[in-house]
Amino acid sequence: MAERTPGELVALIQRVFEAGEAMDVQRFSERFTEVSLYQFGNEPIVKGREGIVNAKSIDTFNKTVRSIKHHVKNTWEIGDILIVEMEVTYVRGDGKSFTLPACDVVQFSGDLVQEMRIYMDISPVFST
Repeated sequence: MAERTPGELVALIQRVFEAGEAMDVQRFSERFTEVSLYQFGNEPIVKGREGIVNAKSIDTFNKTVRSIKHHVKNTWEIGDILIVEMEVTYVRGDGKSFTLPACDVVQFSGDLVQEMRIYMDISPVFST
């Protein structure tokens, strides 16, 4: 493993977040390795870029949510692992806004995500 410079992983995750905020599933998936693992909350684990593009949970999410914005509070880099504490603001199609706490644990392989686990309760966004 090559030595990383401080802040390098933070810059990489920002690109992932930007793709997510654009709600472009194809662009988002391209930030992951071919054999990656992605898990959002208690949703089933999704494997690989194709799995991300075809995930029913992501499709449902994108039909419900109009916009997303990540507000990073703290980050910790440990080798190729980045832990991100943040709040995420979601705006639904009906205009209702939710800002929720989250913690992501992300393992990188080179400049791409190998594993991403998102720890948050997003259920308020899907409630009435």
